[in-house]
Amino acid sequence: MNVLHFGIRSANLHFVSTSAESGAADHRASKREETARRIMVSAQRLATEHGLDGFTMDELAAASGVSRRTLFNYYPSKVDACLGPPIEVPASAMEAFASGGPTGDLGADLEHLAREVLGIEEPTREEMVLHRQLFQNPRLVEALHDRFAELAVDLEGAVRARGGEQIDQEGALLLIRVLLVVFDTAIDASIAGDDTPLSDLFSRHFGTLRRLLA
Repeated sequence: MNVLHFGIRSANLHFVSTSAESGAADHRASKREETARRIMVSAQRLATEHGLDGFTMDELAAASGVSRRTLFNYYPSKVDACLGPPIEVPASAMEAFASGGPTGDLGADLEHLAREVLGIEEPTREEMVLHRQLFQNPRLVEALHDRFAELAVDLEGAVRARGGEQIDQEGALLLIRVLLVVFDTAIDASIAGDDTPLSDLFSRHFGTLRRLLA
């Protein structure tokens, strides 16, 4: 997970041309996200079948249907490709969280923030199975923890901006890891056959955790 992405579109009097430009930009962004995800799934399949050291970047490019140059424009290494694109937190959700919303309760607001991320695109069952298989690899776990550390800096800043809660970077990292554990239990339930949307499964397990700690 990486640094949070912010983007605020300003109004423009030239509505027609702006809409056309915005539509083209959205289409390009959608195609880029689709390509990034296709490469990620291809990398995870290859890593599951052959191990991280059992395939080359050229083989990954071929499996993904992209050129070597395009592949490196998306991911600099096989580890990065297996981790996939950085998680993007919607700007409006992060701004609401930093300002103390949407409920004013830190636990409930963390759940809301996580649901915003999970609601961007539901992973397929294959992606969840690959996630479960791959993230027992120490190299991937270490790389994922590096992403957690980056996200913890942003979460710490957002919590500090709220004003009421006191949290340092270590505490923010702990919160992120707790959220990931809850996410993993939701994945396990989904893989086991629960057809509830992943974001709702997350809320169910997060609610259980909060009741246990109350």
